[in-house]
This record gives sequence, structure tokens and C-alpha cells, in this order.
Amino acid sequence: MAWLLFLHVAALTIWSAALLYLPVVFSMNRGLQRSAAVRLRVMTRLAFIALASPAAVLAIVTGSALVYITHATGIWLAAKLLLVALMAAFHVYCGRTLTVLGHEGSDKKRRRSVGLWVLAVPVLLISGVLWLVLAKPELARGMDGAPW
Repeated sequence: MAWLLFLHVAALTIWSAALLYLPVVFSMNRGLQRSAAVRLRVMTRLAFIALASPAAVLAIVTGSALVYITHATGIWLAAKLLLVALMAAFHVYCGRTLTVLGHEGSDKKRRRSVGLWVLAVPVLLISGVLWLVLAKPELARGMDGAPW
């Protein structure tokens, strides 16, 4: 089980880093010259396809296996799964944004709409997952200290 937990943490770390990296790169796309913008989009597409997406799949698969093996239950697990689902939705949003930025004939208004404020979404989601994982022992007890 230790190797499965290691794989899960490693994949989640890579996926989280990619979800933090992508909004920053999307916001950088605005002021670049055409050749630099094309190079940036190629690197971003590679990071999304070769790193972020496989890490997301591996994190979700290993996390599901850990839930099954440990027979995890509780409100904290439902909350964590909700946040992971929202992370997956943000991942899809990043893929869609990458597609929009990759088309040369795309609407310039859409390009300008990707601001650095989008970085707040993965920061909140990743922080929420981390808090739920670290607070799990406390959430598993009732007010009187007894398990729920």
C-alpha cells in the first residue's frame, strides 16, 4: 500500500503543479510576439498532454484504489471527492482554453479574458484537498471525541 500512496501523492503533486502553471502561462500569452507565443503554446500543450493529463488520471486511479483498499468513508471523503471533481473540471477548462489559444484565428477578446485571477481557482481547490487530508483525523471524531 505504501507504493500506491507514493504514486498517488507524486501524481497529485504533478497534477497540482500543472494546474497552477497553466493559468500563469495563459495570462503570459497576451503580450508576446507571434513566434514566442507559438513556442509558448507548444510548450504548454506538451505540459498539458504529456504531464498534467497522465498525472490527473494516475492521481484519480490511485486515489480510488486507496479508498477501496482502506475502506475510507465519511463526510470528509465526500468533500474531498467533490473538490477532486472540481479539479478535474478545472483541468478540462484548461484544456479548452489551450485549444482556444492554439487557434490563430481565434477571437482576440477570448484571449484577453484569461487573466491571472484564474489562478485563484486551483489554489483554493488544492488548498481545500490538502486541508481535508490533513484534518481527516479531527473530522472523524464527534464533538465528544468519539468517532461518528
